[in-house]
Amino acid sequence: MVVRRKTPLFTRFPAQPITRFQSPTNHQSQIGSADHGRETVRTNTRGFTLFEVLLSLTLTGLLMLALLIGMRVANRAWRTGEARLRQVHATAERSAFVVQQIASLVPYRVTSNDPHLPGTFTVLEASPTCLRFVSSYSSVYRGRTGLVLVEYGIVEASPGNMELALRETPVRDSEVLFHMLVRSITNDPETGDPVIVRQPFSLRTTDLLLMSGLDDVWFSYLDLHPVKGTGAVWREAWRSSDEAPYPDAIRLRWRRGNQTGEEVIPVCVKLITSSTVTQ
Repeated sequence: MVVRRKTPLFTRFPAQPITRFQSPTNHQSQIGSADHGRETVRTNTRGFTLFEVLLSLTLTGLLMLALLIGMRVANRAWRTGEARLRQVHATAERSAFVVQQIASLVPYRVTSNDPHLPGTFTVLEASPTCLRFVSSYSSVYRGRTGLVLVEYGIVEASPGNMELALRETPVRDSEVLFHMLVRSITNDPETGDPVIVRQPFSLRTTDLLLMSGLDDVWFSYLDLHPVKGTGAVWREAWRSSDEAPYPDAIRLRWRRGNQTGEEVIPVCVKLITSSTVTQ
């Protein structure tokens, strides 16, 4: 009888020998550390998605755009405020200068030796659109002593655009000054009094523009002692006489759109007789 040896279903392989450099504990720890490393790699490899990156870039761009717009608005507001402040300062300086110059008005009379223009006349032209007088205060000739002929002229630069210009000329010769102001002299047919025809004021490139872009601007003159004794009267023009060579005050009024302005400058030369400075 032949006995056959059964082959086992599972073959037992000999266990891997453990060297002296490795122990079962160390082997298990290595396996655990390897698994932990794999888990760590899986955790660290997870980053931002494309949508999240695009969203963050869009939000950053919007914030930068809002910051840029805010800076531009603030810069524009600062420039506008500075321009208005400069305009206010310029207006205040101009008003102060006009007041000072008119307050420095000097009574001045000229005696003409021209046989065609005889007589002694007060140097003053006071009309709604032109004011001429002699002053000791100048914007151009401040470094020199003496008198200057001051001419404030109102001209129409374009339809609806009025300008106020200033011209100053040093007074060197009375005869020259007289011909600069007077064109001719006629007599009033009713009273026989001499009527002076003045030289017209025309704008020059050397003139100083004090005000521009005005809808309307004009001068008027205060008479505190009218002939009829009706009280103070603002006159459109002033005619000098021996009793009242100069007005009591000069008023400058202007209008630009909805804005209106007014400057009233008192004239104190009425206390000084014109004969003290007759030339």
